[in-house]
Amino acid sequence: MEEKKFILNSFEKMVVNATKCGDYLVMGTCFFSDKISNSRFNQNLFLSSLKILQKRHEILRSYIKIFGSDMYFVPHEEDVSSRIKFSWLDLTNEQVSREKLMSETANFNSILFPHGQSDLLWRAQVIEFKKKEKFNYILNFVFLAIADGMFSSLILVETVGILNRLLNGKEIDEKIIRISENMNIMCEKRGLWKEHHMEMVKKMAQRDIAKFNLSPQLRTGESGFQVDMFYIDSEKSNQIMSFSKKNNVRLTSYFYMASFYALKKLYDENNIVFPNRITCELPVCLRFRYQPEMDFTECRLHTTMVSFSSEPEKFGKFENFWQDSQYMHSLILENTSSETGTLFSLSHNDELEEYNRVFLRSENLTQVLETLSSEVVSDLALSNLGPYVDKYVKEEEGNFEINEMYCTDPVNSDPCISCGLIIHLIYWKGKIMVDLGANKSLIGSQFFKRYKQLLLDTIDETLQ
Repeated sequence: MEEKKFILNSFEKMVVNATKCGDYLVMGTCFFSDKISNSRFNQNLFLSSLKILQKRHEILRSYIKIFGSDMYFVPHEEDVSSRIKFSWLDLTNEQVSREKLMSETANFNSILFPHGQSDLLWRAQVIEFKKKEKFNYILNFVFLAIADGMFSSLILVETVGILNRLLNGKEIDEKIIRISENMNIMCEKRGLWKEHHMEMVKKMAQRDIAKFNLSPQLRTGESGFQVDMFYIDSEKSNQIMSFSKKNNVRLTSYFYMASFYALKKLYDENNIVFPNRITCELPVCLRFRYQPEMDFTECRLHTTMVSFSSEPEKFGKFENFWQDSQYMHSLILENTSSETGTLFSLSHNDELEEYNRVFLRSENLTQVLETLSSEVVSDLALSNLGPYVDKYVKEEEGNFEINEMYCTDPVNSDPCISCGLIIHLIYWKGKIMVDLGANKSLIGSQFFKRYKQLLLDTIDETLQ
C-alpha cells in the first residue's frame, strides 16, 4: 500500500526549521470554567477528549518525514493515542496571580519539540486553579507547523465541547477530517494565484525595506519567552471599533499604530532615539480569500506574511494618531492585495528556500542563529484574527464555557531570528482579546511590563 503523505511548502518548512531555535510554534490558549455549578474534571476525562480529538483530525495523528530538502506530513497507520503528550498542572492549593499563570503558559509554549521521524506535532496542557473559590482552567495547545490561528482556536473550542459531551453523556461526532493541501496548492486550486502575480513578487523583492530592530538599550541580559494575555472590556472594545470606523481605519491598522505609538513613548522615556522609518510584518489569513472559502476545521498554515516600510515624509512625527492610522491602513491595503499579487511577496518568493538552505548548510544551530539574526528586518509584528472565530466557531452547550481566548507564537531564539515583539488580537464574546509576547533577549521583562501599560494608555488617549 502506497504511503499517504502531504508535501510541505517553503513557508511550512521555514516554520519547521525555525522551531528548532524556539520560534514559530503556534499556541492556542483559552480560559474556561463551569457556568452552572463548580464542577471539576480529572485528567482521565481530559485525556479521553484528546483521544477523540486525535481520532477526528488526521493531522493530529501525523508526523514529519524528511527526504533530502523535502518534508512531508505522514499520518500514522496505527493507533497512536498512547503517544499523546499532555501535562496537568494543579495550582488549586496556591493563591495564584495572573502573572504566575502567564509564566507557566509561556514556559509550556517554549518547550522544543523533538524532531524524530515519528513524533506527533502537538501537545496540550491544562492548568487548574481557583478564582474566588471556584475551579477555573487554562487550556494550552502547542502546534508544530500544522496550525494557524484559526485552526488552533477551533481546536480549543472543540476540546471544551468534547468535555461537555463526555460530562453529559452525549453522543460524540465521529467524522474524520483529512489533511488539507498546502497553501500554495490551495492558492492555485481555488483561483487565488495567477501567473502574472510572479512579476509582482519579483518586483516586491527589490523594494527598499528598512531595518526596524529594537534598541539594545532595552536588553537586560535575560532570555526566553514572555507573554501577557488580557482583554479589553466590551464597552471599550465597542468604542475602539466605533472610533476606527468613523476614521475609516480597520482594527488591524488601529492596533498596529497604537503599538508603534506605545513603543515611541517607551523609547522617549529611556532617552532612546526612535528610528525614522518603521517596518511592519503582518500575517494575512487566506482562508476567506479562497474561492470557495476554507473551513476552520481544515488544518495547516493558510496564513502568509507581508513586510513593508513607512516613508519618512509620510510618517514619523507621532502628532496625529488617526492620520497616522489612515496611512498604516493604506500601506496594509497596498501590500495585501490578491489582485495585484503583493499578498504573495513572501509565500511565493524563492528567498524562502534560501532561508531553509541555511539550516541544511550550517554545521550547528549556533551558526544558523548567527546567519539569520542579521537578516531580521522588523521587531514588531501584529496579527489580527478578527471576529471570525467568534462568528463561525460555535461552542457546544454544556457546563463549561470559554471566557477568554488567545493565540501566540513564542520567540525564544538568542540571537533572535524572528520578531522581538509580537501582538495577537482575537474578538471573542464582545471583547478584544490581546496577546502580547516578546523575546526577553531583545526586551527585558521590566521594559515589557512598561510597554504593556503604555499600550493601554495609548488606547485610552485615542478614545478621548
